[in-house]
Amino acid sequence: MISTRLRTIGAAILIFFTYAVSGEVLAKQHTTSHTAQIKKTSGKHQASSKKEYSRNSEISGSLPDLRKYPSGTPRKKAFLRTVMPYITSQNAVITAERNWLISKQYDGRWSPSERARLKKIAQNYDVKWNGNTKRIPWNTLLERVDIIPTSMVATMAAAESGWGTSKLARSNNNLFGMKCAKSHCNSGTGKVKGYSHFDSVKESVSAYVNNLNTHPAYSSFRKSRAQLRKADQELTASNMIHKLRGYSTKGQSYNNYLFAMYQDNQRLLAANM
Repeated sequence: MISTRLRTIGAAILIFFTYAVSGEVLAKQHTTSHTAQIKKTSGKHQASSKKEYSRNSEISGSLPDLRKYPSGTPRKKAFLRTVMPYITSQNAVITAERNWLISKQYDGRWSPSERARLKKIAQNYDVKWNGNTKRIPWNTLLERVDIIPTSMVATMAAAESGWGTSKLARSNNNLFGMKCAKSHCNSGTGKVKGYSHFDSVKESVSAYVNNLNTHPAYSSFRKSRAQLRKADQELTASNMIHKLRGYSTKGQSYNNYLFAMYQDNQRLLAANM
């Protein structure tokens, strides 16, 4: 009789402990699942913030206020995320035009649409051409219709704008310190006077590249680039920065500064290309 009662009590105690342990396990599983969900949601929030940043920049076209980012790598990354797509896009357009010119260089047949395209390219690059397809200034065209190395453009933009934080960059969307002639200046309220004002970052990049490809002051830069092409050498920031003369009154010391800046940020530039 006593043995039977002891067995009954023992069974009851075993059942109690079984439910207690099971409840604790379930509680732990629920807590872990909730924590994972919070982390996952937090990750989604961070990702959406980055997308929102990019989307806002693309919609407005203007340079965002990069002073909100801590100086150093975070700000540099934000700056490169903003300007790199425009530099890459600009070089892609130029590459397409250059490849088309090369494909037509020894082709004697020209359709009306091809003539129109050539005329437009010549006008965009300030190349004189009278419309005669037998007298096309190929050397001048190919010397001008060429890319500026992406890392070189980005380095100059960073140097001239303080990684996008200068008043000129913020007020004028002017990333390259480009001045304007008095007759062509459009300095509205809040704009830095004496310097070009652009409606977007894209416009600023386009104007800078066009300036280096057309202005007489940079003819030696273009000739050096053409020589590298003839030698079948790749156009890189390393071999082109020191070819740029006349951009700054500081002369060679300015190029040395640019080159040092490029070397210091080479990995960061490569990661954002």
